[in-house]
Amino acid sequence: MTDRSSAHGESVETKEPRGLLQVRGLTVQYWGADVPAVRNVSFSIGEGERVGLVGESGSGKTTLTLALCRLLPQTAKVTSGEVLFRGVDVGSLLNEPLRRLRGGDIGRVPQDSLAGLNPVITVGHQLRDALRAHRRVSRNLERQQITDLLRSMNMPDVAMKLRSYPHELSGGMRQRVLITMALINRPSLLLADEPTTALDATVQAQLLDVFRELTVSQGLALLLVSHDINVVSAVCARTVVMYEGEIVEDGATEELLGGPLHPYTGALVQARDSRTVDSRFGARRWSSGDVPLAGCLYGPRCPFRFEACSEHPGLEEVGGRRVRCFRWSVD
Repeated sequence: MTDRSSAHGESVETKEPRGLLQVRGLTVQYWGADVPAVRNVSFSIGEGERVGLVGESGSGKTTLTLALCRLLPQTAKVTSGEVLFRGVDVGSLLNEPLRRLRGGDIGRVPQDSLAGLNPVITVGHQLRDALRAHRRVSRNLERQQITDLLRSMNMPDVAMKLRSYPHELSGGMRQRVLITMALINRPSLLLADEPTTALDATVQAQLLDVFRELTVSQGLALLLVSHDINVVSAVCARTVVMYEGEIVEDGATEELLGGPLHPYTGALVQARDSRTVDSRFGARRWSSGDVPLAGCLYGPRCPFRFEACSEHPGLEEVGGRRVRCFRWSVD
């Protein structure tokens, strides 16, 4: 469901279209925090759709992806809303169905390639364990499937890499192993959380090619998370922009880049090439305590703020996009 502002500035709900994944009014709170990390987030991902999730550090992107497959730390909990995968409430799943969802129906590539792999087990054993957790095939077929998938990612000298330990591989090679681990059981949806962080530009481009080619060839849906709008625009047909835990814009990537509607999206687009933000979009990062308790969360940084912004805007449909900004609903 999507929240929209009524004529009186109150939030009302509209239905999201049915998809492979549906997120409805999801709110996540960390213990001891004054404000939610994820605020009333609603969106959907269709079969085979490639969606980018972009926003600066601390905007709630990672928390959201963890909530999608119930991997939140004990210090966080979902306080409202729901996540549906193929119409089934993920929050209602018990042990075995939840295990099948994680790594079976949904594959996940974490941020840190070293933390995502066991340092004392060879790459080959870890990939075999991931496969055996969900499927039973012969040893020969098992090895063939792992080898073929690694080769499809342009992994050189696969046999040697399978005998290697994670620390013996480069960052780009470890990321390819994590992607293989996430894809080995042929999921319907891949969650990739900052998969190119700390990689040089050449390796980053190679990995983005891998994501684009594999998702197209396998008909795989993708949620690609990044703080860099260049990364998601290279792969994703649709982009969702998050700011301070809530969605502020959602639409076709090409249209969003060509004419951002929300001032924060505009700041991200301005930063694409120069890595600096046009001052008219408000480049100042907030310090602790700057988050407003009422009104538009982007208000303190926004150069277009006016009287209506003292109320909290809902997500409005504007030309096939959704945007959380009053200036698009004012005559």
